[in-house]
Amino acid sequence: MKNPLVSIIVPSYNRAVFLPATFDSLLSQDYAEKEIVVVDDGSTDNTSEVCARYPVRYFRQENRGVSAARNFGAANCSGSILMFLDSDDLCPTGSLRRRVESWMEEPHYAHVTGRIRFFQENVPGNMHFLHPEEEAFHFLIHGAEIVTRDAFEKAGGFDETIGIGEDVDLWLRMSDLGLRQKLIPEICLFYRKHAGNVTRDRDRSKHGFLSVLHRTIERRRTRQSQSTAP
Repeated sequence: MKNPLVSIIVPSYNRAVFLPATFDSLLSQDYAEKEIVVVDDGSTDNTSEVCARYPVRYFRQENRGVSAARNFGAANCSGSILMFLDSDDLCPTGSLRRRVESWMEEPHYAHVTGRIRFFQENVPGNMHFLHPEEEAFHFLIHGAEIVTRDAFEKAGGFDETIGIGEDVDLWLRMSDLGLRQKLIPEICLFYRKHAGNVTRDRDRSKHGFLSVLHRTIERRRTRQSQSTAP
């Protein structure tokens, strides 16, 4: 099987300060068949200037939210495999190649997901991991995985009406369609913890995830009632 092109979609909203490290982590990957697609979601900082210094495809849209930015990137990229990386996170060395290799070994899987480590960077360039490597874990964060374009489109992409938990919502819709996930032991995402993380608002995060679960339950109830209707 020929190595597939991986489109790495990076939505960004006023994250210019983090973009160089994110781009460097992607450009250092030892997997050649990749493109980096940046969707500037109406930033008011110097995001466009930073992007101009890197070999990335740059798009700009009016501020519509991260899910809309990801969907726009998916609709305007060329890869048969998609990866979504937030503009403040990092891709560990070698992790893109390992994900693709694992998928190529068993291409019936819809998405391949690695483990996650959280870090802080109080001093630029000095990463402080919040837990040891052996405690890295699997979690439903899109940056740790790759997904086939076919599976992403069958599931309908990200729900642009959801502000928090949109990645969990997509995973649940893929699961409902019988699209399988493969877990691998490699660490595939360094997730940056900082004051601007949306999920730091615990009440908002809790409400968002409960809303996703409610939608899922209602969707499954509707499907069940339709399947049992005379």
